Amino acid sequence: MANRKRTIVEKVKPVQIALEQINIEEAARKAGVPASTLRYDLNKVNQSLAEVLKNRTPGPKARSFSP
Repeated sequence: MANRKRTIVEKVKPVQIALEQINIEEAARKAGVPASTLRYDLNKVNQSLAEVLKNRTPGPKARSFSP
């Protein structure tokens, strides 16, 4: 049985839940950065999840040949 294609919402929602569960203060302390900086960066990641998780054609990109 082939894997079914998941919608983008089905892909994004679990990752958003995981990001919400991160202890930002602890992670920032371990990384040596301010919590506000880590929070800002995670918000940017959250906003780009749909683009990151969208389906792509597998394999290398086609090369264009110039004569």
